[in-house]
Amino acid sequence: MRQVWAELLDREVLGGLSRLGSLLWAAAHLAVGLLLWALGVYVRRDGVDPRWLLVPLAVVCAVLLLRRTRPGVGLALGTAGLVVDLVVLGPSPWVVITYSDLLYAASVWGGGRLVRGVVAAVVAGGAAVLAAGGFLEPSDSFHSGLLGLLQLLGLYVLAFGTPLASGLSVRAHRARAELERQRAVQVTRMAELDRANAVAAERARMARELHDVVANHLSAVALQSTAALALRDFDPEQVRGVLRTVRDNSVRGLAEMRRMIEVLRAGEEAEAERVTPRLSEAERLAATARDAGLDVLLDGVAEVGALPAQVDAAAYRIVQECLTNALRYAAPQRVRITVRRTGASDGAVERLVVEAVNPVAEPVGPAAPGELGAGTGLAGMRERAVLLGGRLSAGPDGAGNWRVRAELPVES
Repeated sequence: MRQVWAELLDREVLGGLSRLGSLLWAAAHLAVGLLLWALGVYVRRDGVDPRWLLVPLAVVCAVLLLRRTRPGVGLALGTAGLVVDLVVLGPSPWVVITYSDLLYAASVWGGGRLVRGVVAAVVAGGAAVLAAGGFLEPSDSFHSGLLGLLQLLGLYVLAFGTPLASGLSVRAHRARAELERQRAVQVTRMAELDRANAVAAERARMARELHDVVANHLSAVALQSTAALALRDFDPEQVRGVLRTVRDNSVRGLAEMRRMIEVLRAGEEAEAERVTPRLSEAERLAATARDAGLDVLLDGVAEVGALPAQVDAAAYRIVQECLTNALRYAAPQRVRITVRRTGASDGAVERLVVEAVNPVAEPVGPAAPGELGAGTGLAGMRERAVLLGGRLSAGPDGAGNWRVRAELPVES
């Protein structure tokens, strides 16, 4: 039932709740005005029938219907009714009070130009009242004349200044509330953007970790499987060695994946520290690559010393990706990886330099789609370096080699 009444009040036949409220407000003003007129609460003027006072009262009460929808038009019509009541017929106190509500409505719901015009008119009217009061009310003493002038000014401020000031105060509070609402909306949008950026960054980090964990071990498995399938004569010992390498890489890959999944489920920093790779473990990567048939020379890992956790993990992953790429593309199958620290002695920013060089075969004709990979590994290495404030370069060096050089700043 309540919903039915709400829909009924919002229909155009009643003009909506705001217009219905204005209608009730106007009817209430008219009822009070008629009661005061019946009681004789007005200034009698010679030669004027008191019934004529009902005309400006009806006009001023009727334009209250426009107090929210057309406050400027309502104020103009109300001003005409007030002038007729004050100058020609009355005055009637309730007409002045009703007009003050029109002033209030214009200052709250009117536009900026209307409000500035109303303020200027009220100030000018106050000055005119002061001038007219001082000129038209002669007094025997200065004290009584000043008192009368102050009383006249007080009535003017009470009738016109107070509703205007109240309306401006309400207008200022509404503007401040709107600003706060807009600010809250902006804060909510910024929070959503931060959340989306955080989710995107976490997805990128997980993609890098998964690629580094899976690509290295699966590349070794694929190469060994290809070698086994290419054997012309069945050699049990050679096949057994290939299967042993495949099994070791599969087990290691599954173990790393299991540790990552445990960290993602637990979400604990201690667990994250436990699975963070370290550059000192790079020799194990080299051993795996050697088992897969790659000639690996790893130099300088033992001399770099302690590193910050993020730099340590990034260097490990870069070495891992370089070994994976060499397994896939090096011809002949060899790679040299050197690790060193630079810049500490000459006052420059200390950096960890990881450099990998492996020969590559000259392409014969256009490369087949997917022959050179999707570039995910290089993109991941570059992202790791950039996130730490470093840089990475990768490409042919002009001497038949593929060279990768990463420089990672080391925090002191």
